[in-house]
Amino acid sequence: MALRGVNNKKLLFIGGGNIAGAVACGLVRCGAVAPECITVCDTDASKYQKFRQCGIKATNTPGSASKDADFIFIAVKPNVVKTAIHNLFTECEVNTDAVFVSFAAAVPSAFIENCAGRELKIIRTMPSTPILIGEGVIAAAKNERVAKKEFECFCRILSEVAHVEVTEESALNPIISVNGSSPAYVYLFVKAMADAAEKQGIPRETALPLILQTIKGSVSMIQKSGETIEKLIENVSSPNGTTVAALDSFRRDDFEGTVERAMRACTERADEISGEL
Repeated sequence: MALRGVNNKKLLFIGGGNIAGAVACGLVRCGAVAPECITVCDTDASKYQKFRQCGIKATNTPGSASKDADFIFIAVKPNVVKTAIHNLFTECEVNTDAVFVSFAAAVPSAFIENCAGRELKIIRTMPSTPILIGEGVIAAAKNERVAKKEFECFCRILSEVAHVEVTEESALNPIISVNGSSPAYVYLFVKAMADAAEKQGIPRETALPLILQTIKGSVSMIQKSGETIEKLIENVSSPNGTTVAALDSFRRDDFEGTVERAMRACTERADEISGEL
């Protein structure tokens, strides 16, 4: 069912990669935005088919879409943002009253404005890759030029394809370690468990479904049980039992410290990328 007052909003995506595809096509499939209201611009024509199958216009130049857009999504890699913004403003007529939504990790709003050579309404976001299967989350922060109603409209639209968590821009680089990069931590943990299972004689095809369902169930326990994470750990840990033996091994190897250091390294790299722009 279409969202009231949202279905006719015009969206322009600069960049047609995986996240842009998940958002644009997802919005069409759920009826949040009409396909004729979305344009995707990318220089790589091989990306057009997935959009056109959803009825979305895909092209190598924005054309009139940049003039008519209510939301302009910057969906390119951080190192391409400068060129993309420069080309947009030098080659096209742009609706400067549009809200610019950045998917580019570690790219500050001020940098986007500098590239455009003017003040802009900007919502900076950090999406997670599970958005590709409808299980993602988007952390979002607006600058002071985005009106409350505009931000609420953005949140209503994007909440159709992901959970939207509102934050401040100052938190977005650290949030990369929590939201943007963290799926890789989970994949690595699952791989380590599957590898260890094989070394104990459990076939991978047997171990992997057990691991994945256990992780899924454990997440649901955190979300639905009403217990703290510490209490949930305690509930699994019988005195002198197998779980305690495993947890003691984790603690001897400073598991929690390892995670903290990894997340700090992620944030430090994000800050370096911001500084290198």
